[in-house]
Amino acid sequence: MTIQSNAPADTRMMGIVHDALRRDLGRTREVLSATTPPDDAQRVAIADHVLWMMRFLHMHHGAEDLGFWPLVRSLNPDAAALLDQLDADHTGLVVEINRVATTATRYRADESPDALEALASAIDGLESELLPHLRREEDEMMPIVSRTLTRAQWDELDQALNIAPKSQGELAIEGHWLIDGLDEERYNLVVHQVPVMMRFVLLHGYGRAYRHACGTRWGRNVEVTPRAKRRAVASTEPAAIPSGSSFRNEGSVSLCIAASPEQLYEIVADVTRVGERSPECRSCAWLPGRAPGTVGARFRGRNKSGRLGWSRVCEVVVSEPGVEFTFRTIPERFDPSRRDSTTWSYSFAPNENGTRVTHSYRVTKLPLRAFFWLYGKVLPHHRDMRPQMQANLEVLREQAERKWLEVPGETSAAG
Repeated sequence: MTIQSNAPADTRMMGIVHDALRRDLGRTREVLSATTPPDDAQRVAIADHVLWMMRFLHMHHGAEDLGFWPLVRSLNPDAAALLDQLDADHTGLVVEINRVATTATRYRADESPDALEALASAIDGLESELLPHLRREEDEMMPIVSRTLTRAQWDELDQALNIAPKSQGELAIEGHWLIDGLDEERYNLVVHQVPVMMRFVLLHGYGRAYRHACGTRWGRNVEVTPRAKRRAVASTEPAAIPSGSSFRNEGSVSLCIAASPEQLYEIVADVTRVGERSPECRSCAWLPGRAPGTVGARFRGRNKSGRLGWSRVCEVVVSEPGVEFTFRTIPERFDPSRRDSTTWSYSFAPNENGTRVTHSYRVTKLPLRAFFWLYGKVLPHHRDMRPQMQANLEVLREQAERKWLEVPGETSAAG
């Protein structure tokens, strides 16, 4: 499809770059906070990648300061106040970026807990300044850019400032970093920036090296393949439970709650509150990547039953406000205790008393046989999850009543 050069600037790439930064800063923080500290090879790989990201961030801001923002300022004087704010952000971020680079250099050569803590603290400091800045650019600046610059102007600056100064090898590394985890639409946007023949070389000549490097710094169980290129997820049909077993491979419970489907969806889709309802889940936190609550967004849930504690990464698979919220646990290839997958769902149907909420589960991939029988011994309540799910809905009803029914005139959390 031919795109007119005078069409509005397509700024979607800016969001992809920002998401890659968010993603890997989050991965770095998670690895540094793990119970077992990184070994020597992982420590060096993490430090090198952090230093690469800081150089990339310097160049990214330099391109904005030298090319993009001056052009917008000259063509759109009304944007001056916001541009001044972005300039001030960049000035402040230099301090945080340099602090991260300094502590990463130290951590590369120093395996001490102090060096690790210093880098983790520097990452926290950078994120506290950088993440609001990235959001300001996306929410406030990019709409102005699209109204001010044409696609030709945007692409010309991008080529001159972000592409031409880099070697093919540098662009290949950067390209794989950008497409890490991308859905089909955003994946195609990135790879079609490159001519067909060079695209083939970059994708197939450097892909294995990128995956190997990621395995060293993040661990082999972290999925870095573009979502657009992953194998289709396992069937959503329930897995066949071995004959003679007392396990249920699926189940559902329902409860009528005096609140609207939209109100109940809002509570359920905020997975950070799951720990308030579940007797087993202690906490959930969104992971870097897709926007929280949207299809493809991932979060990590931390669970405990008795003395046994474990965590799982989950992915949102259905996100229809007021209708359905569904997620699944991600089966992990390299951890034999996490080969299984279960899909959990909430659906909402309005009725004369408010909403009928149905909470259901389907085991779509069984654990390895040895773990299957072990779980039956140490987690006997997993043989039939319906009693816990019913208790979950009872607490959901209490949450909804506290949030909306006890405050006169208030109809939603958003007001």
